Amino acid sequence: MEELKNFSACDGHIESVLIGCGTVKVSFQTWDAQKLVIVYDGVESVRESHAVFGDVAEYRETTNGDGLAWHEFIDTDGEPVLSIAAESMKIYKAGENAEADEALFDVGVEYIGGQRQREFLE
Repeated sequence: MEELKNFSACDGHIESVLIGCGTVKVSFQTWDAQKLVIVYDGVESVRESHAVFGDVAEYRETTNGDGLAWHEFIDTDGEPVLSIAAESMKIYKAGENAEADEALFDVGVEYIGGQRQREFLE
């Protein structure tokens, strides 16, 4: 996987969120179907409100001087749908052949998304 310095969240969506002990993995798909994995380490807090599959308009990162940064995915109404307080963040571009099942059992940075929304609604 290729590590990236930043990404454009506008018109993208979160495909899945995996919360572990002090770590959160967010599978994100950009407007142009690029698959990303964003890994947060040293996580202290996670707040979520209908984050998966909704349109994301913006991504914000703010710090408050205590060693943690707030990372927020903002929806088209200007409301945060996913907020993570973490010590660090890394962004990876996922490969084209990444499989969801492999990622769920792996502690690496593989892509977790790829589910279809209707699978959860049925």
